[in-house]
Amino acid sequence: MKSFLLSFDLPREMNPVRLRVFRALRKMNAEKVHDSLWRSSELEALIQIALLIKRAKGKARILEEKFVF
Repeated sequence: MKSFLLSFDLPREMNPVRLRVFRALRKMNAEKVHDSLWRSSELEALIQIALLIKRAKGKARILEEKFVF
């Protein structure tokens, strides 16, 4: 099963959006890797969250996780 990483940055003044993002990530059982780095196998759900972040003038990237060594 493929795993994807969502990396994002939201300005502090966007706290209501930040809260929505964290709730959505927890609801889909995403794993918190670091502060704004989350792992999940549900690509479509991550895309929807990334779009929410971008609409709020934040930055979001989704990467496919691949172990090399």
